Amino acid sequence: MARSTGFDDLDGLFTDDVRFKVAKQQGGATDRISRITKKTPEVMVKISGFGKGQAHIKAHLDYIGRNAKLELENERGEIISEKGDIKNLSKEWMNDTGKRNKNTRDTTNIVLSMPPGTNRNKVKNASREFAKAQFADNHQYVFVAHEDEKHPHVHLTVKNLGFDGSRLHIKKGDPQKWREQFAKELRVQGVEAEATPRRVRGVVKKPTKQPIL
Repeated sequence: MARSTGFDDLDGLFTDDVRFKVAKQQGGATDRISRITKKTPEVMVKISGFGKGQAHIKAHLDYIGRNAKLELENERGEIISEKGDIKNLSKEWMNDTGKRNKNTRDTTNIVLSMPPGTNRNKVKNASREFAKAQFADNHQYVFVAHEDEKHPHVHLTVKNLGFDGSRLHIKKGDPQKWREQFAKELRVQGVEAEATPRRVRGVVKKPTKQPIL
């Protein structure tokens, strides 16, 4: 899950000068350098998997909704909490899939997380604004906050086929942009948050891929 500090693993790897140069390149230099030196909590935005076909999508929505025990919220702010409504949503999304094959990724599953102790309601509000800023113009989605783990986190599932017929393609660099947007939305909520790039945090290995639940 998310880590509470940004530079715990940098000792002996990077000097302050390197950290500051990268911070300046990322924009908002003065404020960002201040957050970095204070070891502001780091956001975590992770692509946890992809949905392929209605059965797979429904299984994932059932999982993140804890079998209709938790409320899903869509891009219009509507609440989906009944088992039948969740099943209908998966059908609706698959009724409009465009040209596809058995390996087509119909949804993208994302997890947004913060360290333990972060205000859970503010994490949920920031996640709502993040999803709106990144996807609402062209994509349907649902999200739900989980309260059963120490790290406050939100599951976000995005329908890949957009309103304009184009598909969501995640390009290199997009996850970092998403982290920066999420951190920005958290700060709007009054939560100290930063999205330091992996290379500055001393992370040189690619993260282990998580199995799709």
